[in-house]
This record gives sequence, C-alpha cells and structure tokens, in this order.
Amino acid sequence: GIPHYPSLPKLMLLLSIAKTWLCARKRSVAIWIAILFLSYKQFQQAMNLALPGGDLNPTGIGRINKVILIGPHDRYNFGDLLFSNVLSKLLVSRGVYSDDEILFGGVVSTDMSAHGGSSSVLSMKKIQKLSQTDDVHGPYDIIYTGGESTGCSSTCARGMMPNEELAAEVEKESISECGYLIPKRLLLSKQHAESLGPLNYAVANSLGGGGRVANFCKEAIETVDYLAYRDADPLYPDSAVMTKELFSDEINQGAKEVLKDLGSGTNTKYVAVQHRKIKDEDPKAIAAALDAVSRGSNATIVFFAAGTVRGHDSYESYAKVKSFMKEKSVIYETENTWKVIGLISRAEAVISTSLHVRIMAFIYFKPRVTWSLGKKKLLLFIQYWDTATSAPVMEFGKVSDTWDIMKKHYFDNPEASVKSNKVKYEEAVKKYLESFNNISHLLRP
Repeated sequence: GIPHYPSLPKLMLLLSIAKTWLCARKRSVAIWIAILFLSYKQFQQAMNLALPGGDLNPTGIGRINKVILIGPHDRYNFGDLLFSNVLSKLLVSRGVYSDDEILFGGVVSTDMSAHGGSSSVLSMKKIQKLSQTDDVHGPYDIIYTGGESTGCSSTCARGMMPNEELAAEVEKESISECGYLIPKRLLLSKQHAESLGPLNYAVANSLGGGGRVANFCKEAIETVDYLAYRDADPLYPDSAVMTKELFSDEINQGAKEVLKDLGSGTNTKYVAVQHRKIKDEDPKAIAAALDAVSRGSNATIVFFAAGTVRGHDSYESYAKVKSFMKEKSVIYETENTWKVIGLISRAEAVISTSLHVRIMAFIYFKPRVTWSLGKKKLLLFIQYWDTATSAPVMEFGKVSDTWDIMKKHYFDNPEASVKSNKVKYEEAVKKYLESFNNISHLLRP
C-alpha cells in the first residue's frame, strides 16, 4: 500500500544525457525546445509523482488526476449507495477535490438520484474512454467504494440489475471479469503506459468479504496502492458509520417525509423491521415474534426494504407476514436512501437482517436485534465495532425470543445502553477518518 515514486536523480540524469547528445550532434536550440515541448506532459506527470506536493501544474498541487468512485451504486441497495455518498462528501468538504473532479462508475450508465445516489453513474467502458483520452486530468485514479465486490463477477453484477435492458448493458459495457473492481491499468492509454512511474492510483475503501478475493478480482486487489477492509486486516470500520456526521439535513428531511407518508404525527411510536426474503421462512413464527415486540414496546411495526435487487428484500414477503399479525403493522414502500435512514433514525427500535440497517441503528443508538441468515459479516461487525453489551446475532429459528433479547440488552437499562453506544460510535468515526486521511494523502498529497 506504500506508493512508489520514480527516482528523481535518474530522471535528471536522463535529461542531461539527452541534452549532451543533442549538443554533440550540434542540433539547434529550436529542436531542443521542440522536443521538450512535445514531451512536457510525460515530464510533468513523472515530476508530479517524483515530488509529492510539488508545484508543476497550473492548480498548484502535485497531482491533478480526477478520481472515479467505482462500486455497486448503480442499483438500489441503500448501503451500497451510502459508500459513494460518504466518500464524495468527505472528498469535497475537506477540500481534497472539487465536485467536477469526482466521477461515479458502475457496470451500467444510469441515474440514481431518485434513490439518493448520483445522477450520473457511468459504465465501465465510458469511464475507460474518458480516462484514456483526458489530456489534462487523466489517467484517472480509482476508489473502490466498498461492500463485497471482491467476490462479484460481471455475471453476478448482471444478475443484480432491476431489468433486462440494464442487464444486457452490463454485458455490453464490461471491460473486466470482476464486476466492480477493474484493474487500474485498464484506465491507461498506450501513451500513459509508456510513461515513467505509476500514473494512476487505486485504493480500496473498507471492503467486505473477510479478506477473501475471487480469482477474477485478484489483479485489482493485488495492484491497489492502499487497502482497507471492514472485517479483515488492515481493519477499519465500514464507511457507513460516517452517515450521521455528513448528512443530517438529508436524513431529517427524509424522516419528515416518512412520517407524512405514514400519516403519523411525530409522537407515533414504531419499530422498524427489515428482513431478506427467506427460503422456507415461517411467516406465522415471524408474525408472532413481531406481535410480541409490538406489545412489549407499545409500538407499531413498520416494514421497509434496504434493497430490492434480486435475492434481497421482498414486499410480498412482508405482506405474507403482516397477514398473520394481530398487532398493528404497516408496509412502507420506498427505494430512497434518505427516507430509509430517516425511518430508522426515528424508530423506537430496529430489527433487521441487513448489515447496513444494523449500522444505521448503531449510529443512532437504537435498540437493535439482527436476525442471522448465516452471514458472517454481521457477527464481525458486532465483534469489531459494536458495544460489548449489544444484542448478539440471533439465529433465524429463534425469532420467538426477539422481544426478550431486545428487552434484556436495551430496554431494561436504556441509559447505560446509549452511553456505551456513544463511546463505540465515536471510536468508529475516529478510526474510519484515519483510513480516509490515508486515502486523501495518497491521492492528493
């Protein structure tokens, strides 16, 4: 992960030899100036890398490469959308980049603004062409935004698309077998590749997967200049822990819209519930467990979806559970990141199978219970970042114990629960910012 800078003495020696040769051949000064002019960009790029923080370009900073945030922010899964939102907000608010120096890359070109994402996500082929032909800000640097991209092939990414039209575009626009981790060399033109030194950087931001990398993604990971995992060494928190610090206005507005949509006053109590569509699930058992939570907390159950891509949440599944419930429940249908977080932020408690719903409940100090679907990432988040007294992951076959677990870990001593939660939250924010500072100092020294 330590950047390699080309040797400045070697570069100066090469220039000196070239000049001596030209003088020996009695070339004119005009030819010498012409050669310098034609090779200026390569010379400038090499010097920018040789002298981090140098002043060899019009902006007065050492590197002027644009950066592409590459990740699965091209379909609705609110956690994946959070990665790029957090990174872009930090990069701009801390003066590392301006808005127009940041691009968003996915497996398709799409507008995700209705979901709380970027209005201009670009496909891999479009990114590649822009990087290779940008004579001022190219080749582009890469930030792999996070999530479990280390095991997702282009076929996997294709299967996550919401319709066949976008699925077909994935196949047409793919430039790498790894869906969201394209090797940085693919952004170099032939001219770039012949230049001195590494001309673009790639960094990995709090990746998941426990450090496991599929063969088709290994080149991208093995050639990164900085690597951070959320559940393996080098260990840093998921970037989603920064959400509350950066987006309070968007989340407050989202919460207001949720309460208006629900037709509820601000004093209405509810428990937010999210769970993936589960094979062979027992809707009656889930309904009975949620009825017990509703009675114990004196709150309405509100179902919501964290993601609606294939294999994730299902409103039909919620409807089936709701049909067996005796207590009041509501299915809240939205595919907007800020509304989802707004809903969580105002809840009395949160029940989920999603890692990022768990993280949102954690950063808002909410009583939280996570139903396990055999996902190790849930266990690791609690182990590494949550409080020691937080409710452990529950096996899905034991959902009937949900209220008892929630009451024991949170409601019996709420002040102590919130106090310990705040301490762990502040630690997570501080730790993530360490990683972000490493990234920003590498890309813009």
